[in-house]
Amino acid sequence: MGAMNIVEFLEARIAEEEAGIRAGSFVVGTTEIPEDGGEAKGSLGERMQEECAQKRAIIASWQEAADLEGIEDPGEAQGTVAIARRAMLTILAGSYREHPDYDPGWSPDLPTDVPGEAAGEPAKR
Repeated sequence: MGAMNIVEFLEARIAEEEAGIRAGSFVVGTTEIPEDGGEAKGSLGERMQEECAQKRAIIASWQEAADLEGIEDPGEAQGTVAIARRAMLTILAGSYREHPDYDPGWSPDLPTDVPGEAAGEPAKR
């Protein structure tokens, strides 16, 4: 198989995360312990599974739009909405930069300025 595209890459990483969650490779514990001693509202494992589902939803949204527009490779996306959808994929992929299959060409240009701050001025707190 040749180099994978960003969608294939993301699907493979999410599948790895889900397998790790199922295998217990991640520390699973409660994230909120009520002060009254009641039951916790969700485990870390449940939240991680939900995050995987949300990532899959972003990919599915991209794929649906791409199919409607006849786009096979996310790099072919043109127009504001298509480029915004492609940006979602590059942002998701950015969290896997250390993976050997990560393509540096997918690296997102993330904003570094904080809204409302002039260049060089410290944030007002």
